[in-house]
Amino acid sequence: MLTLGIILCYLLGLTVLLAISRKYSLAELIGYSYLIGMGLETFILFLLDVVGVHYSQGLLIGVNLAAILAISGINYKGLMQLKDEFKMPSVSLKDINLVAVAIFCLAAYLFYAISVKNLFWPPSAHDAIGSFDKLGKIMALEGKLKISLFQYELEGAGGLYPPLFHGSFAYMYIFGALLPKISITLFFLSLLTTFYAILRKYVDATAAMLITYLMMITPEMFSHAALALGNMPTTAYVSAAALATFVWLDKRDVKYFWLGAVTMAFVIWIRSDTIVFTAAALLIMGIDFLRTKDFKKLLAYSVIAVAPFIIWMLYLKLSIHANQAARFDLGMGYNAERMGVVSTYVKSFLFAGSHGRIDGGQLYGIVFIVFALVLLINLALIFVAGAKTILTDKMYALLFFFGSFFLYFLVFYLIDEKAQRAPIASLMESSFKRGLFCFVPLAWFYVATSYGPAWLFNKIERFRVGE
Repeated sequence: MLTLGIILCYLLGLTVLLAISRKYSLAELIGYSYLIGMGLETFILFLLDVVGVHYSQGLLIGVNLAAILAISGINYKGLMQLKDEFKMPSVSLKDINLVAVAIFCLAAYLFYAISVKNLFWPPSAHDAIGSFDKLGKIMALEGKLKISLFQYELEGAGGLYPPLFHGSFAYMYIFGALLPKISITLFFLSLLTTFYAILRKYVDATAAMLITYLMMITPEMFSHAALALGNMPTTAYVSAAALATFVWLDKRDVKYFWLGAVTMAFVIWIRSDTIVFTAAALLIMGIDFLRTKDFKKLLAYSVIAVAPFIIWMLYLKLSIHANQAARFDLGMGYNAERMGVVSTYVKSFLFAGSHGRIDGGQLYGIVFIVFALVLLINLALIFVAGAKTILTDKMYALLFFFGSFFLYFLVFYLIDEKAQRAPIASLMESSFKRGLFCFVPLAWFYVATSYGPAWLFNKIERFRVGE
């Protein structure tokens, strides 16, 4: 039954994708189908809880089939056209990119290895045992979101999070999983496939596969592909949503507008602190509005992206009776000691430094150093005649990166240590560290699509094909 549950999840996401457009690539269909499908599955669990219906395996099968048939019925003409447009790809030996294939094989082996570790290693992280896995298991047993643990304040830190992550565990348990961590593997696969698919629109296959591989092996993030924690799945949503939005702003392909808006909605449906990425997305969409005056697009994107946050805040207040704002000291102002602690950790993370129990080089490798170097090179090229476009070409990506990073920094600066029941140093070494995963795909995307690396990759590709 677990296989059936996963197939239904993929089909639900796939029908939504095909309703938006028939022109997505295979990699996009693989990655985005699961992200959208699981997001919708957990929203269904939420709605069933709100109306007081206890969910079960049979009920979810029925709801999924009804939703898939309904969306397919609405998109019937489009699906019929898809049948007529489908052509078997023709591949000849001379067209095979052996370099990209070799990198793919290496990445596939590492994916297999970390997946085996994930699937046969029971949840062991503190937050998994004390919160996420526990929440998902009892949700599946009791058939509701507001489980009995809330009566005794035993839900753990994740109990106040939006339900996408632990809801994905509940979904797997409902369909008979002994361990729910198959969802972690599928989130990791979605991160890799969506990143590659979007990057492929800007660079050749060799470069896209190499950058995807480098992103994949970011040490700390790669290790989380075998842990039952929500940071890597969150990264999958942030990366997929942001990159789709960048494509819309760059190429004006409307299917990526809707793809970016829908996945950005699930960004805030998996963690509340991801509001920083929603805010950054609204910033770049607002700047685009000033140029295009397309108010309908701005309004549609904003409503879709923000609605889950409002819905969850209302649910917390009216059903759980919790207030997440109480975890922050909004009247702190400037505190030199707090600023010093947070800033020192940030420098260690980004520039391979050491502070406390943190070694930035072991955690994040070269990603942020390469990002900084490429950015400095682009700034230097501004002084070359006519080179201003080198910086402005990916300005939306830069604004999103720095806007969201500033807000993310501010979140931790304003945390109330007493309400959080942890010192700021401990929070920086755990929560902040893992939250930086979301910036890894953004950094590599900017690096890969910048002028210098793109020029170098083009030279390598021309050499490969013998030009």
